[in-house]
Amino acid sequence: MHEPSDPSHPPRELLSGYEFQTLHGLALARARARVWLEQAGMKGTVLLASEGVNFSLFGSAKQLDAWLLWLDEHLDCASPVLNRQAVTESPFQRLKVRIRPEIVTFDRSSDTDSLAPGVAVLPQDWNALIEQQDIQFVDTRNAYEVRLGTFEHARNPATDSFTDFQAWALASLDRDRPVAMFCTGGVRCEKASDWLKREGFDQVYQLHGGILSYLETVPEVDSKWRGECFVFDDRVALNHDLKPTGRTICLACRMPTEDEHDLCPDCAVKIRRDANSGLAEKVRQLRLNQSRRPAEAEAMPE
Repeated sequence: MHEPSDPSHPPRELLSGYEFQTLHGLALARARARVWLEQAGMKGTVLLASEGVNFSLFGSAKQLDAWLLWLDEHLDCASPVLNRQAVTESPFQRLKVRIRPEIVTFDRSSDTDSLAPGVAVLPQDWNALIEQQDIQFVDTRNAYEVRLGTFEHARNPATDSFTDFQAWALASLDRDRPVAMFCTGGVRCEKASDWLKREGFDQVYQLHGGILSYLETVPEVDSKWRGECFVFDDRVALNHDLKPTGRTICLACRMPTEDEHDLCPDCAVKIRRDANSGLAEKVRQLRLNQSRRPAEAEAMPE
Protein backbone atom coordinates (compact mmCIF):
# COMPACT_ATOMS: atom_id res chain seq x y z
CA MET A 1 0.00 0.00 0.00
CA HIS A 2 1.45 3.36 -1.06
CA GLU A 3 1.68 6.25 1.34
CA PRO A 4 -0.46 9.22 0.28
CA SER A 5 1.58 11.94 -1.39
CA ASP A 6 2.10 15.23 0.41
CA PRO A 7 0.89 18.06 -1.86
CA SER A 8 3.11 20.53 0.01
CA HIS A 9 6.20 18.47 -0.93
CA PRO A 10 5.66 17.24 -4.53
CA PRO A 11 7.98 14.52 -5.84
CA ARG A 12 11.21 15.86 -7.33
CA GLU A 13 12.77 14.75 -10.57
CA LEU A 14 15.85 15.20 -12.71
CA LEU A 15 15.08 15.94 -16.34
CA SER A 16 17.87 15.86 -18.90
CA GLY A 17 17.47 16.25 -22.61
CA TYR A 18 18.66 17.73 -25.86
CA GLU A 19 17.39 18.79 -29.25
CA PHE A 20 19.22 19.83 -32.37
CA GLN A 21 17.34 22.87 -33.66
CA THR A 22 18.82 25.97 -35.25
CA LEU A 23 18.64 28.81 -32.73
CA HIS A 24 19.06 32.54 -33.24
CA GLY A 25 19.47 35.39 -30.80
CA LEU A 26 21.35 33.29 -28.27
CA ALA A 27 22.11 36.13 -25.85
CA LEU A 28 18.43 37.02 -25.57
CA ALA A 29 17.45 33.35 -25.33
CA ARG A 30 19.96 32.86 -22.52
CA ALA A 31 18.69 35.88 -20.59
CA ARG A 32 15.05 34.81 -20.94
CA ALA A 33 15.78 31.20 -20.00
CA ARG A 34 17.74 32.27 -16.91
CA VAL A 35 14.96 34.59 -15.72
CA TRP A 36 12.32 31.92 -16.21
CA LEU A 37 14.32 29.20 -14.46
CA GLU A 38 15.29 31.46 -11.57
CA GLN A 39 11.67 32.47 -11.04
CA ALA A 40 10.71 28.78 -11.08
CA GLY A 41 13.38 28.09 -8.45
CA MET A 42 15.09 25.42 -10.54
CA LYS A 43 18.72 24.25 -10.43
CA GLY A 44 20.88 22.61 -13.06
CA THR A 45 22.62 23.39 -16.32
CA VAL A 46 21.35 24.60 -19.68
CA LEU A 47 23.64 24.87 -22.70
CA LEU A 48 22.55 26.90 -25.70
CA ALA A 49 24.25 26.96 -29.10
CA SER A 50 23.27 27.86 -32.62
CA GLU A 51 22.76 24.11 -33.17
CA GLY A 52 20.29 23.56 -30.30
CA VAL A 53 19.83 23.06 -26.57
CA ASN A 54 21.21 20.59 -24.02
CA PHE A 55 20.00 20.62 -20.42
CA SER A 56 19.81 18.84 -17.09
CA LEU A 57 17.45 20.34 -14.50
CA PHE A 58 16.08 19.50 -11.06
CA GLY A 59 12.54 20.37 -10.01
CA SER A 60 8.99 19.14 -9.49
CA ALA A 61 7.18 17.33 -12.29
CA LYS A 62 5.00 20.41 -12.77
CA GLN A 63 8.02 22.70 -13.07
CA LEU A 64 9.76 20.41 -15.53
CA ASP A 65 6.65 20.06 -17.67
CA ALA A 66 6.41 23.85 -17.72
CA TRP A 67 10.06 24.05 -18.84
CA LEU A 68 9.34 21.78 -21.79
CA LEU A 69 6.44 24.05 -22.78
CA TRP A 70 8.78 27.05 -22.51
CA LEU A 71 11.29 25.37 -24.82
CA ASP A 72 8.57 24.71 -27.38
CA GLU A 73 7.09 28.22 -27.22
CA HIS A 74 10.31 30.25 -27.06
CA LEU A 75 12.96 28.15 -28.83
CA ASP A 76 10.77 26.01 -31.09
CA CYS A 77 12.24 22.89 -29.46
CA ALA A 78 9.17 20.67 -29.43
CA SER A 79 10.70 17.18 -29.53
CA PRO A 80 13.75 16.88 -27.24
CA VAL A 81 15.18 13.46 -26.45
CA LEU A 82 14.50 13.13 -22.72
CA ASN A 83 15.61 11.18 -19.66
CA ARG A 84 13.55 11.61 -16.50
CA GLN A 85 14.52 10.19 -13.11
CA ALA A 86 13.05 10.44 -9.63
CA VAL A 87 15.56 11.90 -7.15
CA THR A 88 15.37 12.70 -3.45
CA GLU A 89 17.47 15.86 -3.54
CA SER A 90 19.04 18.19 -6.07
CA PRO A 91 22.25 16.91 -7.69
CA PHE A 92 23.07 20.55 -8.47
CA GLN A 93 23.98 23.40 -6.14
CA ARG A 94 23.03 26.22 -8.47
CA LEU A 95 21.71 27.21 -11.88
CA LYS A 96 23.95 27.67 -14.94
CA VAL A 97 22.70 28.89 -18.32
CA ARG A 98 25.54 29.13 -20.82
CA ILE A 99 26.14 29.81 -24.50
CA ARG A 100 28.55 27.40 -26.19
CA PRO A 101 29.81 26.90 -29.77
CA GLU A 102 28.26 23.39 -29.67
CA ILE A 103 25.88 21.71 -27.22
CA VAL A 104 28.37 18.85 -27.14
CA THR A 105 31.90 19.60 -28.37
CA PHE A 106 32.79 17.46 -31.36
CA ASP A 107 32.86 19.04 -34.84
CA ARG A 108 32.03 22.70 -35.45
CA SER A 109 31.93 22.09 -39.21
CA SER A 110 28.75 20.00 -38.92
CA ASP A 111 25.56 21.62 -40.23
CA THR A 112 22.62 21.28 -37.88
CA ASP A 113 20.16 21.91 -40.70
CA SER A 114 21.41 18.82 -42.53
CA LEU A 115 22.16 16.63 -39.50
CA ALA A 116 21.50 13.01 -40.47
CA PRO A 117 22.31 10.74 -37.53
CA GLY A 118 22.17 6.97 -37.55
CA VAL A 119 19.17 4.75 -36.93
CA ALA A 120 17.83 5.28 -33.41
CA VAL A 121 17.30 1.91 -31.71
CA LEU A 122 14.93 1.72 -28.76
CA PRO A 123 16.35 0.31 -25.50
CA GLN A 124 14.06 -2.73 -25.64
CA ASP A 125 15.50 -3.63 -29.07
CA TRP A 126 19.14 -2.93 -28.22
CA ASN A 127 20.15 -6.41 -27.01
CA ALA A 128 19.03 -8.04 -30.25
CA LEU A 129 21.09 -5.58 -32.28
CA ILE A 130 24.34 -5.87 -30.35
CA GLU A 131 24.19 -9.66 -30.37
CA GLN A 132 24.54 -9.70 -34.16
CA GLN A 133 27.92 -11.15 -35.09
CA ASP A 134 29.05 -8.56 -37.62
CA ILE A 135 28.30 -5.52 -35.45
CA GLN A 136 31.12 -3.13 -34.46
CA PHE A 137 29.92 -2.27 -30.97
CA VAL A 138 31.38 1.02 -29.72
CA ASP A 139 31.28 3.03 -26.51
CA THR A 140 31.66 6.68 -27.59
CA ARG A 141 32.35 7.98 -24.06
CA ASN A 142 35.69 8.93 -22.56
CA ALA A 143 38.04 6.50 -20.84
CA TYR A 144 37.26 7.65 -17.28
CA GLU A 145 33.55 6.99 -17.91
CA VAL A 146 34.15 3.57 -19.44
CA ARG A 147 36.28 2.51 -16.47
CA LEU A 148 33.23 2.69 -14.21
CA GLY A 149 31.00 0.60 -16.43
CA THR A 150 30.02 -0.31 -20.00
CA PHE A 151 28.14 -2.90 -22.04
CA GLU A 152 29.47 -6.42 -22.42
CA HIS A 153 31.83 -6.73 -25.40
CA ALA A 154 31.73 -3.01 -26.26
CA ARG A 155 34.90 -1.55 -27.74
CA ASN A 156 36.57 1.18 -25.72
CA PRO A 157 38.24 3.92 -27.84
CA ALA A 158 40.16 4.99 -24.68
CA THR A 159 39.69 8.67 -25.53
CA ASP A 160 40.45 11.54 -23.18
CA SER A 161 38.06 13.85 -25.04
CA PHE A 162 35.07 13.28 -27.32
CA THR A 163 36.88 15.12 -30.11
CA ASP A 164 39.46 12.29 -30.10
CA PHE A 165 36.77 9.86 -31.27
CA GLN A 166 37.11 10.92 -34.91
CA ALA A 167 40.76 9.86 -35.26
CA TRP A 168 40.09 6.60 -33.43
CA ALA A 169 37.10 5.74 -35.63
CA LEU A 170 38.96 6.36 -38.89
CA ALA A 171 41.84 4.16 -37.72
CA SER A 172 39.82 1.40 -36.06
CA LEU A 173 36.42 0.92 -37.70
CA ASP A 174 35.50 -0.85 -40.94
CA ARG A 175 33.24 1.20 -43.24
CA ASP A 176 31.75 -1.97 -44.71
CA ARG A 177 30.44 -3.32 -41.41
CA PRO A 178 27.56 -1.95 -39.31
CA VAL A 179 28.37 0.21 -36.29
CA ALA A 180 26.29 0.30 -33.10
CA MET A 181 27.21 3.09 -30.67
CA PHE A 182 26.01 4.41 -27.34
CA CYS A 183 26.66 7.19 -24.83
CA THR A 184 25.10 8.39 -21.57
CA GLY A 185 22.05 10.25 -22.82
CA GLY A 186 22.29 10.05 -26.60
CA VAL A 187 23.58 13.46 -27.67
CA ARG A 188 27.16 12.39 -28.39
CA CYS A 189 25.89 9.63 -30.65
CA GLU A 190 23.81 12.13 -32.63
CA LYS A 191 26.99 13.99 -33.52
CA ALA A 192 29.21 10.92 -33.96
CA SER A 193 26.76 8.93 -36.08
CA ASP A 194 26.14 11.90 -38.41
CA TRP A 195 29.90 12.31 -38.79
CA LEU A 196 30.43 8.58 -39.48
CA LYS A 197 27.81 8.64 -42.23
CA ARG A 198 29.51 11.64 -43.84
CA GLU A 199 32.76 9.62 -43.69
CA GLY A 200 31.21 6.77 -45.70
CA PHE A 201 29.83 4.45 -42.99
CA ASP A 202 26.47 3.34 -44.38
CA GLN A 203 25.07 1.27 -41.50
CA VAL A 204 25.15 3.27 -38.28
CA TYR A 205 22.92 2.62 -35.25
CA GLN A 206 22.64 4.46 -31.95
CA LEU A 207 20.95 3.73 -28.62
CA HIS A 208 17.99 6.10 -28.34
CA GLY A 209 18.12 7.99 -25.06
CA GLY A 210 21.49 6.43 -24.25
CA ILE A 211 22.52 4.29 -21.31
CA LEU A 212 20.11 6.07 -18.95
CA SER A 213 17.09 5.07 -21.03
CA TYR A 214 18.40 1.51 -21.31
CA LEU A 215 18.82 1.17 -17.53
CA GLU A 216 15.35 2.57 -16.98
CA THR A 217 13.74 0.28 -19.57
CA VAL A 218 15.54 -3.08 -19.51
CA PRO A 219 15.23 -5.28 -16.38
CA GLU A 220 18.57 -6.01 -14.75
CA VAL A 221 18.08 -9.74 -15.27
CA ASP A 222 18.06 -9.16 -19.05
CA SER A 223 20.64 -6.38 -19.07
CA LYS A 224 23.94 -6.42 -20.94
CA TRP A 225 25.20 -3.46 -18.92
CA ARG A 226 27.96 -4.07 -16.40
CA GLY A 227 29.12 -1.69 -13.70
CA GLU A 228 28.19 1.93 -12.98
CA CYS A 229 27.14 4.78 -15.24
CA PHE A 230 29.02 8.07 -14.87
CA VAL A 231 26.79 11.17 -14.90
CA PHE A 232 27.64 14.86 -15.09
CA ASP A 233 26.21 16.01 -11.77
CA ASP A 234 26.78 15.59 -8.04
CA ARG A 235 25.59 11.98 -8.10
CA VAL A 236 28.76 11.07 -10.08
CA ALA A 237 27.79 7.44 -10.80
CA LEU A 238 24.56 5.41 -10.88
CA ASN A 239 23.79 1.71 -10.50
CA HIS A 240 21.34 -0.25 -12.65
CA ASP A 241 18.44 1.10 -10.60
CA LEU A 242 19.61 4.66 -11.39
CA LYS A 243 20.58 5.24 -7.76
CA PRO A 244 23.85 6.97 -6.74
CA THR A 245 26.64 4.57 -5.84
CA GLY A 246 28.37 6.92 -3.40
CA ARG A 247 31.34 7.84 -5.59
CA THR A 248 32.85 11.31 -5.44
CA ILE A 249 34.96 13.44 -7.76
CA CYS A 250 38.68 13.81 -7.08
CA LEU A 251 39.39 17.37 -5.97
CA ALA A 252 42.71 17.42 -7.83
CA CYS A 253 42.07 15.85 -11.25
CA ARG A 254 38.22 15.99 -11.34
CA MET A 255 38.01 12.29 -12.22
CA PRO A 256 35.67 9.88 -10.35
CA THR A 257 37.32 8.26 -7.36
CA GLU A 258 37.30 4.54 -6.61
CA ASP A 259 35.78 5.10 -3.17
CA GLU A 260 34.22 7.86 -1.10
CA HIS A 261 37.49 9.76 -0.52
CA ASP A 262 37.95 13.19 -2.07
CA LEU A 263 41.20 12.21 -3.84
CA CYS A 264 41.83 9.44 -6.32
CA PRO A 265 44.74 7.09 -5.48
CA ASP A 266 47.12 8.70 -8.01
CA CYS A 267 46.57 12.24 -6.72
CA ALA A 268 46.75 11.08 -3.10
CA VAL A 269 50.19 9.59 -3.78
CA LYS A 270 51.37 12.78 -5.53
CA ILE A 271 50.34 14.93 -2.57
CA ARG A 272 51.95 12.59 -0.05
CA ARG A 273 55.20 12.81 -2.01
CA ASP A 274 55.15 16.61 -2.09
CA ALA A 275 52.92 18.19 0.54
CA ASN A 276 54.15 21.64 -0.49
CA SER A 277 53.33 21.33 -4.18
CA GLY A 278 50.88 23.48 -6.11
CA LEU A 279 48.56 20.48 -6.34
CA ALA A 280 48.54 20.08 -2.57
CA GLU A 281 47.77 23.77 -2.10
CA LYS A 282 44.94 23.53 -4.64
CA VAL A 283 43.39 20.65 -2.70
CA ARG A 284 43.77 22.51 0.62
CA GLN A 285 41.90 25.49 -0.82
CA LEU A 286 39.16 23.30 -2.29
CA ARG A 287 38.68 21.51 1.02
CA LEU A 288 38.40 24.88 2.73
CA ASN A 289 35.75 25.97 0.23
CA GLN A 290 33.91 22.69 0.72
CA SER A 291 33.70 23.35 4.44
CA ARG A 292 31.93 26.61 3.65
CA ARG A 293 29.47 25.20 1.12
CA PRO A 294 28.68 21.76 -0.41
CA ALA A 295 30.85 20.54 -3.26
CA GLU A 296 29.48 20.53 -6.78
CA ALA A 297 30.48 18.33 -9.67
CA GLU A 298 31.20 20.15 -12.90
CA ALA A 299 27.77 19.80 -14.47
CA MET A 300 28.03 19.34 -18.22
CA PRO A 301 24.87 17.55 -19.30
CA GLU A 302 25.06 15.30 -22.24
